[in-house]
Amino acid sequence: MDINIFKEFGLTKNEMIIFLTLIKQGSLSATGVAKETGLNRPYLYYALERLREKGYLSEIKDKGKRVFKIVELDTILILEKDKVLFLEKTIEELKKLRAEKNFEENSVEVLKGSAVTKNIFRKMMTEIKPQEEILYLGLNEAAMEALEPLYLRRVLEHFRKNRITERIIIHKKGKTLSYAKTAQYKYLDQKLLGNTAKIIYQNTIIEILYGNPQHAIITKSKDIAETIKQQFEVFWKLAKSV
Repeated sequence: MDINIFKEFGLTKNEMIIFLTLIKQGSLSATGVAKETGLNRPYLYYALERLREKGYLSEIKDKGKRVFKIVELDTILILEKDKVLFLEKTIEELKKLRAEKNFEENSVEVLKGSAVTKNIFRKMMTEIKPQEEILYLGLNEAAMEALEPLYLRRVLEHFRKNRITERIIIHKKGKTLSYAKTAQYKYLDQKLLGNTAKIIYQNTIIEILYGNPQHAIITKSKDIAETIKQQFEVFWKLAKSV
């Protein structure tokens, strides 16, 4: 079981350690939690308080002693679903606000750091509609899989369910993913593709610069997107099937 999913809901490493410990043990005093986890008291008390604030932890009295236990797991599920519903409502209101302000369509955004790949995946899942197509030029599937293996599978399953198709041009000896069920691969010599990757969909171009830290440049422009799509079609005709 991988409890790292709770990172997505804002739990820190210490909070996840305490969470799993209390799931296994049922209820413990602060001393008991410290003994089981090996956490120092200042970090322990801070993490316990944060779990309580998030609604994951309850505090009870047992024979006059203060002990901690995780709330019913179904309660946590309901809590997180409520957060999603509230977020959806807020996003809709923000969309209306953005429309009222008449923002310029063209934009450039730069991402940097360890969460770049995950943020790109989230953006694609949010913006790409069912039955649309995504184009990839110079994509390094091995790097994407190494950076976010679980999230990549989640994204590709989302594409499958929504019939979102992918045409991907990789380097000659680049990796293909057997679980990318809606993807079609072709390859070109690396000299033609360079060391960066492009993802193109709708009016969006995402250029990925692999390295440490990883960078991505996200451009929104109808004219630029159309030009890149035309270039892709030329490369697609030149490319060879995998």
